[in-house]
Amino acid sequence: MRTTRAAKVGAPIAALVMAASACGGGGEDNENEETLADIPAIDINRTDRSELEDGGTFVWGINAYPPQFQAFHTQGNEAHGKSVLDAVMPKAHYFDEQGEPHPDEHYVLSSEADDGGSTVTFELNPDAEWSDGEPITWEDYAAQVATVGAHRDNSDEFDLGDTTGYERIENVEKGEDEYEAIFHFSTPFSEWPRLFDVLYPAEYMKDPKKFNEAYKTEIPVTAGPFGDAEIDETAKSVTVDRDEDWWGDEAKLDSIVFRAYENDALGGVMNNGEIDGYHLGYDAAAYDQLKDSEGVRLTKAIDNAYRHLTFNGGEGRVTEDVTVRNALVHAIDRAQMASATLEGVDWTTDPTVNRLLRSTQTGFQDNSGGYGEYDPDKAAELLDEAGWTRDSEDGLRTKDGDKFQLQWVIPSGLQNTADEAEIAKAQLKEVGVGVQVESVPTNVYFSEYIVPGNYDATTFVYSSTNPYAGYSAENFIGPVGEDDDGNPNWGNNLHNFSTEEINDGFDELSKLSDPEEYNAKANELDELLWEQSMAVPLFQRPGIFAVDSEIANWGANGLSSYTYTDIGYVK
Repeated sequence: MRTTRAAKVGAPIAALVMAASACGGGGEDNENEETLADIPAIDINRTDRSELEDGGTFVWGINAYPPQFQAFHTQGNEAHGKSVLDAVMPKAHYFDEQGEPHPDEHYVLSSEADDGGSTVTFELNPDAEWSDGEPITWEDYAAQVATVGAHRDNSDEFDLGDTTGYERIENVEKGEDEYEAIFHFSTPFSEWPRLFDVLYPAEYMKDPKKFNEAYKTEIPVTAGPFGDAEIDETAKSVTVDRDEDWWGDEAKLDSIVFRAYENDALGGVMNNGEIDGYHLGYDAAAYDQLKDSEGVRLTKAIDNAYRHLTFNGGEGRVTEDVTVRNALVHAIDRAQMASATLEGVDWTTDPTVNRLLRSTQTGFQDNSGGYGEYDPDKAAELLDEAGWTRDSEDGLRTKDGDKFQLQWVIPSGLQNTADEAEIAKAQLKEVGVGVQVESVPTNVYFSEYIVPGNYDATTFVYSSTNPYAGYSAENFIGPVGEDDDGNPNWGNNLHNFSTEEINDGFDELSKLSDPEEYNAKANELDELLWEQSMAVPLFQRPGIFAVDSEIANWGANGLSSYTYTDIGYVK
């Protein structure tokens, strides 16, 4: 949707994300012999800035409107929100296509850890300033550490999600001047370049009310190549304009509009020219509609995300028992689920997934042995072992007078999630497990059902914004404290359980600086997650994006960060 200076659009737009819809059935015959190893790491139509036009508006289609733009809030762990924030807020480091970190010199001129890894020093860019004219200094970093690391006396007043890494920084020291920040870690944190992937002004980190609410319905202070965010909650869109006070290379685009649609509508609005790009994923209907569409390019690269089946292991849930969870995994044919979803797009139906390492990374391997196989007989044995007997007239298993009935929650408007639920329902019935599929509005799926734990089973995508295996820790560790009633607070762990071995494993992983040791530990952890049936992988998400063929430097970016200033239209 190219324009000269676009008028502000009054209609706005994980790492939690829902997924594209699919159609078509499963089947064992698969003529697609492509493997994950055949798929490239990146596909963004990389083009030099000199070959891009100045100006224009890029309309970025998304399938869920972000509920919170404070990334460290419990409701802020959402991929589309991070896409918006990357355009308008500071970050300390960016990642190349190999997943290697580099200081983002717009904000951090250099970063270095000492030999022991206990001290990290940032040299800040003195040209960097907030949109209110205040300089970005060591105090902003110190305030974020105090809040996100839960070091404040009133930390319970902040609705914090993940504290990983920040909680280890015991002190932030002013260096030679206000543009040098020195971080002292109580224990080394080898993944420190992933910290400060969004930085907020100190004012909005010190006050719990501002932390919880100020970035919920607006983005009041920015410091990126784009700014002046206009949020329209009714129309579900966010418009950001080129920031004329930006101190780096001027953004090629005038504006970016993040606009939310129902998942099934994205292919149609792309075909009509209402949006300029979106993550198509495995929406077979959209793929068929757009693959030969004039002016549309379909990308193909490995995506930094995977689709999974999640069970709620919280207290009192039917899936609290690990033996039951293991049984359910054996009762469900994951390969059939993957085939049913993926065969409608040009993508391998290989269901191999490692939760912590992508297939383009060194160390990637399948750790599902003994836990991921489709084996209904084994499932029945485990359910018997767990005390669920099959003697009721309707064929459902019972225990202590209760029938085994799963509450399987899905978001409305996403056909593939409905297909997955129906496949699982039919297969689980064979082993005596009932499934009640509950379709809920997309806009409350996470906030009212998955995050508070009002479900037994569901499927969605975990998407990562950096290449570190430890970034996923927040999805699996805990608890991270207690709520007002004294109950465990699981933060961003939507499974509502963990084990001491998993907690300790992620802690150890974060201290390892040797790549071989790090990858070995990541695989050991992936095995532990298989044993607990946590975020049971279905397949590595396809990096298929539908993009206006004249758009450059945007699309399937894999492990790399987008350079927002370089997104634009080819001359």
